[in-house]
Amino acid sequence: MASEALFGGPQSQKLTAAEIDRQYNFRKLVPEHPAYFARWQAESEAARARLSGRYDIPTGPHPRQRADVFPAGVFSAGESAPVLVFIHGGYWRALSKDLHSFIAAPYVERGVAVVLLGYGLCPDVTMDELCGHAQAGLDWVFANAASFGGDPRRVVVSGHSAGGHLTAKLVSENRDRVAGGIPISGLYDLEPMLGFEVNEQLRLDPDSARRLSPIHAVPAPAPLLMPALGGLETDAMHRQQADYALAWAAQGNAVREIVEPGADHFSVVDRFAEPGSLLFEAALAMLTDS
Repeated sequence: MASEALFGGPQSQKLTAAEIDRQYNFRKLVPEHPAYFARWQAESEAARARLSGRYDIPTGPHPRQRADVFPAGVFSAGESAPVLVFIHGGYWRALSKDLHSFIAAPYVERGVAVVLLGYGLCPDVTMDELCGHAQAGLDWVFANAASFGGDPRRVVVSGHSAGGHLTAKLVSENRDRVAGGIPISGLYDLEPMLGFEVNEQLRLDPDSARRLSPIHAVPAPAPLLMPALGGLETDAMHRQQADYALAWAAQGNAVREIVEPGADHFSVVDRFAEPGSLLFEAALAMLTDS
């Protein structure tokens, strides 16, 4: 009987397709995920009704290349506000920025401008095109920060899950422009995706999976990186973060790992928007110290 195919990084860390499903199928791992999405939607609608914002600003030709901007609620005299960019998750094939407006409120109230970026989803676009959409969105932020009171020299990029992957990629490729990065529950090595069902939409092959993996493209020098994830996430996700943090540090770059105790793959997003949490306070410090 032929042995089962293995996918992933080093031989010691390779997984079968069944193991990949157990480690990376986040919706199956957190069966109550629909309740998270419903609450995020309700809280985001309330945030948009309460905050001053500009919505669905085109950042490129694709209909999902859009940005929502929430100017800082308080300003220091004569100063522009730091800017937090957030990129949503959904395994590069689902969800939207509209579900995440709730993240903006606590940062805006503390003097941070927030920009939520959208991008085209697989399989409507390729992974290369999707990454290009994220880059175009960040380019728009730098070009337009002054129009919403933001300081283009104090831009911190963040994102969750697929957005964590995009965050890591953008920080590496824009190391001279960004002040730091906060990838949350990110996927930094895409090779396990070759054995996962989502690849029917992503259409990665071994070459593109490696080429688009941030762990294989760590620059030096680079700004502070603060990868974060929930303490309840899988061993594979903890290994993804630990390996990426080591790769970042190995190039002489500053890195601070955060593990939110008691948080799963979805509740860690709540912690990012929860004043007093380890992740929120660390993110706010990165923004205000930038």
